[in-house]
Amino acid sequence: MLDPWIIEEILRREEEQRRRDQERRIEVPLETPRPYPQANPPPQPPGEERGVAIIDI
Repeated sequence: MLDPWIIEEILRREEEQRRRDQERRIEVPLETPRPYPQANPPPQPPGEERGVAIIDI
């Protein structure tokens, strides 16, 4: 069994860590996507290709 002061110290350090993690958190506002005015998206012009961009954060 641990001494009470050791338990209190562990709890205090955990609380400090939680507080530091909260300060580091970044909240990004997300916008809802706008729906197309039409039910079907416009067709792609011939010869124009769509691509995919991969971003590594």
